[in-house]
Amino acid sequence: MCHCFDEVDDLSETKREAIRAEHSIDELRTEYSADELEKLGVSA
Repeated sequence: MCHCFDEVDDLSETKREAIRAEHSIDELRTEYSADELEKLGVSA
């Protein structure tokens, strides 16, 4: 697991944007639940 896949609630909006930019949707879907993806601004 990448060090940047922290708890979504603990991430600033800037960090959330960086995660979205640095990782593919498939990577994010592997690491986060549907609720967490929604908080990140990613469609589940």
